[in-house]
Amino acid sequence: MRVSVPGPAATAAPAAGREPSTPGGGGGGGGAVAAASGAAVPGSVQLALSVLHALLYAALFAFAYLQLWRLLLYRERRLSYQSLCLFLCLLWAALRTTLFSAAFSLSGSLPLLRPPAHLHFFPHWLLYCFPSCLQFSTLCLLNLYLAEVRREDRHAGPGG
Repeated sequence: MRVSVPGPAATAAPAAGREPSTPGGGGGGGGAVAAASGAAVPGSVQLALSVLHALLYAALFAFAYLQLWRLLLYRERRLSYQSLCLFLCLLWAALRTTLFSAAFSLSGSLPLLRPPAHLHFFPHWLLYCFPSCLQFSTLCLLNLYLAEVRREDRHAGPGG
């Protein structure tokens, strides 16, 4: 079985009438067919991973939502490091759940690997760029909290 693949290997003539070896080895051609189609991961695996990611992000969303309600019910401080971190986590998990659940309407292709071309600027930015901004904000918030804890430990002194 011969597969024509563009590139330098396709221009070289096979030696002594033998067929060129395939990337998967064994001469069966299975690796060359997968390489020619461009799919590194089968569609069923992509769909299963999309379902798994969507469920994990939905569980994270539910956890952060319940923790925010717990803070509200037990009359904790409304504006604290914990509430801000939970709110950022809630927003991030909501966007990620939306992104991975969109894979079901895209017939199993992971939208992270190949964003749809028909998406306008704002939805594209909201689903693909804004979660990175939220992660950076969460990291900054955690750094600020840890710096404050360290400063309080320093002022408390070694004996107290």
